[in-house]
Amino acid sequence: MTCRKELNVTRPILSVVIPTWNRAHVVSEAVESALIQDAGAQRVRARSYRQVEVIVVDDGSTDGTADILNARFGSRIRLHPLPSRHGPGAARNAGARLAQGELLSFLDSDDLWLPGKLIAELDVLEDFPEAEAVISDSLSIVEGRPDDRSRFEMNGLRAAAQGQPRWLSECRWLWTNLHNSIATCSITLRRAVVARFGAALFPEDLVSCEDWEFELRVNHMCRVVVLPKLLAHVRRFDDGTRPGRALPGKPPTREQQIGLLRDRLAVMERSHWVEGLDADLAGELERCRLDAVRQLARLESLRAMNDMNDSRG
Repeated sequence: MTCRKELNVTRPILSVVIPTWNRAHVVSEAVESALIQDAGAQRVRARSYRQVEVIVVDDGSTDGTADILNARFGSRIRLHPLPSRHGPGAARNAGARLAQGELLSFLDSDDLWLPGKLIAELDVLEDFPEAEAVISDSLSIVEGRPDDRSRFEMNGLRAAAQGQPRWLSECRWLWTNLHNSIATCSITLRRAVVARFGAALFPEDLVSCEDWEFELRVNHMCRVVVLPKLLAHVRRFDDGTRPGRALPGKPPTREQQIGLLRDRLAVMERSHWVEGLDADLAGELERCRLDAVRQLARLESLRAMNDMNDSRG
């Protein structure tokens, strides 16, 4: 008989942390998509207590986000305001420190979980009792237009998993390439492993790629099971809430490209903790690092030439 890891019934099954900044127009939809997981779990698991703890970290919003959330959800969520903007990494870390659930997930305030996500993950955790994290599939939707393929279909993970839940270690998938990444809202951890990450789950010094560094750490430091099932929508809006980053589908400015490459390079150059990688994963990480170095040098050289020409003109 398989020995299953039981979840503690004295605390919520899941804590979800939703960081938000000036997204009063969409954050309630994200909250609802998290709360509906509680109702679904109660129907299937026949438990009456609240199984999903929703923690919304208001990262210094100035658009009335807190008032809207308090009026709509009241005590159904835990609203944690930060006095000023600290960035997505710091906001997620602040929420994680408050979490009480046996499982921990993150949901950006413009994204949505699909009904049944929690139940699907619980089923997989029962089938893989030694799993410390679950990663699942998502679909990107930009300004209401969905991609024609899911994230797993594009990055090769669906094919690597052969369409079935299986250990990440059994999937030939180059997760050390940023372009093969998964959505942050598609990662669920057992809270028992959080201490393994040290003082913070997410870096707080990056404008972008903080989610990729977190993903790298999860994939390398945890026993991860892949769930090739579409369970989230990753939405993007041209609403000014992603400063320094281009909206997917729109060409980035040179400064946006330089900023992204600098953050990407920072993640790779301080990835000394990634030890004992298989040769293909280590090789891909180094290849990506050298590619970022070359791209950054080219863009910075072009910027310097433009600045020189402007000063002469």
